[in-house]
Amino acid sequence: MRPKLIALAIVALSLPALAPAQVNPTFSDLTEATEQARSLVQTERKMIVSQALDLTPTESQAFWPVYDKYMSELKEAGNLRVKVITDYAANYDHMTDEVARQLIKDGLKFQEKTLKIRQSFLGKFRKVLPEIKVARFYQVENKLDAISSFALARQIPLVPQTPASAPISQPGG
Repeated sequence: MRPKLIALAIVALSLPALAPAQVNPTFSDLTEATEQARSLVQTERKMIVSQALDLTPTESQAFWPVYDKYMSELKEAGNLRVKVITDYAANYDHMTDEVARQLIKDGLKFQEKTLKIRQSFLGKFRKVLPEIKVARFYQVENKLDAISSFALARQIPLVPQTPASAPISQPGG
């Protein structure tokens, strides 16, 4: 039961709510609650960005379509994060070296995808905002991600030190 609560809390903090996340089948009953939580987080995130940037009407008209596209592209990475977390929760009591290896691989893939998206959008944001506001936007993004990561770190227990004999639910499936 504890892994289910942990998974829901973690998923609620994950990235964009623009597409349904791939969740470990063990947690398929949480899909609707997960999407509602992600939608709320996305709305709050957009409000924080809006307040932090204090855009002029002209900047706002140019920025928000780019931002929406940016968040749309982040959804795949965010969905991978949700999958990693739910796979971890599903296998927590039955952790094996094989499952741990896959979780590490997928976790790093999430980080890599997120970084590539941020890098690819830098030039697009520079076309619609002054450099100082672009810097401020990336600073706000980093702070929001740090808050999310901290909340996740508080909720997710460390991987058990002793591997189990067999996984209950293989990652990726």
